[in-house]
Amino acid sequence: MLDLVCALAAIKAGRGPRVLVHDSHLFDSIDTRQVASCLNIGARLAEEHGFQYIVALNSDFLDSVEAQSDGAFDANPYILDQRLTDESDTGGLFGFRFD
Repeated sequence: MLDLVCALAAIKAGRGPRVLVHDSHLFDSIDTRQVASCLNIGARLAEEHGFQYIVALNSDFLDSVEAQSDGAFDANPYILDQRLTDESDTGGLFGFRFD
């Protein structure tokens, strides 16, 4: 939550980039219901204050958050169509493969 508070303070002061990015490691030791709550709060604040909240999560972890939070979080409105995958030769990041 400290990141969100700092981001909002910077945006209100006109000094923020209007984007906050969290990696999956932030949620490693957190219960899935708490993760669902954090994602809902982040989505609501991003909409209210006009910034992008980007969270990088593995799809299996996101599935478990949705399943174990008893419907507290629905990722569908927020998921982008782009997928990073190594399942085929066309996968990779920005045209690069990391083998």
